[in-house]
Amino acid sequence: MTYHLVLVYVSVPEEYEDEILDEVERQIEEIGLRITRGVIVTWRNREEIEKKVLRVKDVVIRKLEEGFEGVEFLYSILELSEDQYKSIRNLVAKKLEILCNSLISRVEKLIEDVRSCKGREVRKYRKALQEIEESFRKIAEFHKMFDIRHSIFDKLNKAMSELRAEFYRRLK
Repeated sequence: MTYHLVLVYVSVPEEYEDEILDEVERQIEEIGLRITRGVIVTWRNREEIEKKVLRVKDVVIRKLEEGFEGVEFLYSILELSEDQYKSIRNLVAKKLEILCNSLISRVEKLIEDVRSCKGREVRKYRKALQEIEESFRKIAEFHKMFDIRHSIFDKLNKAMSELRAEFYRRLK
């Protein structure tokens, strides 16, 4: 499998930072696994990456057209050799561990909330369950595509099974 390292640089005046950078970050996360701001590792092919990065650039251009001045956008897509990927694989594994731990906390909180419900009150947590399911799917895909497996992912899998069982048991 071929991996790419995508570097994205966005410079915006401080007063626009939150508005522009938040939108850019949301768009960038579609490319692959964001290791840190502006650094993404992905398994996607170069054409697909280019397409997604150009969508991010369009967001920045729209902001410029809205009157935001002093915004700068640069990017680079680097194809990683097997050795290069191996050298950053520990960063990918660490980021996945962090994502797993964060999602486990959210899952455990939702399990508590669901258990405190009576009967069909559980419906009010359907949106939260859907958001957690989407996050879980992304994390599972990252583990598969980067060929990384660790015990924290197994713990997350178990917590997700418990959440689903609890939610649908209460829904009946």
